[in-house]
Amino acid sequence: MTTDKQGRSLGYYLQVSYDDGDHSWQYLHAFSNLLDECGVWLSSDQLDVNTWVAALKGVLKFRITASVVSDERLSCVVADGPVDSVAPVVEHPITLPRQFKFRQVSDQSIFAGSCDETLGMPDEVDDSTALYELVRQTAAASAATIETVDVNTPTLVLDYWVGDRVTCSPESRDLLSGKSDNRSKSQIVRVRMDLANQCTNLKIVRQRG
Repeated sequence: MTTDKQGRSLGYYLQVSYDDGDHSWQYLHAFSNLLDECGVWLSSDQLDVNTWVAALKGVLKFRITASVVSDERLSCVVADGPVDSVAPVVEHPITLPRQFKFRQVSDQSIFAGSCDETLGMPDEVDDSTALYELVRQTAAASAATIETVDVNTPTLVLDYWVGDRVTCSPESRDLLSGKSDNRSKSQIVRVRMDLANQCTNLKIVRQRG
C-alpha cells in the first residue's frame, strides 16, 4: 500500500473512470480488496448511477494503487571456477527467503515520481548488489569440492589409507579426470573394511587444486 513519509498507510487508492480511461476520479463508495488475486469487490448495497451507466456502455474502468508480491525473486549466479574447462559444473543453490528485498514504484502509478511534502520519497529498495556480494563470499569460503565418489573394490584391500592421492596410469580409464584435468586432485577421505562382503569401501573426493 501507499504510505506517507512517516510510513503510515494511505489506504487503497481506487480510481474510477466513466469515459473509458480518458478521465479518472477517486472512487468514494464502499469496496474491499481481494486477498487471493489482484482485484476489488464493489461492496456498496447499491451502485451509483454513474457506475451503472458506464458499465452498460462498456466504458467503466478502475485502477488501484497497491503493493503486489511478484512471483519473481532476486537471483544471481557466481562462478568460482574456470570457464569452459574440462571440470564438470556443479551447482550449489542458495535460498534466502525474505532476506533480500526489491521494491519499486511502477511508472504507471499515479504516485510515480512523487516526492511532495505529504508522501516524501518513495520507499524503493534493490538489494541485488548485497545479494551478489553474499553469494560471492559464500562461494569463496566454501570447500572446492567438485565431486564425491564411493568405490567398492572387488576384493578386500588392506593398504589404502585416508589421505592417499588417487592417480591414473597411462593404461587406466580416466574415471576421476586425473589425466584430463590438471587443476584438480582426488584423494581418499574414508576407508572402510567390509569383512562380510570381503571388499573395501573407499570414499574419494575430487577438489580443485
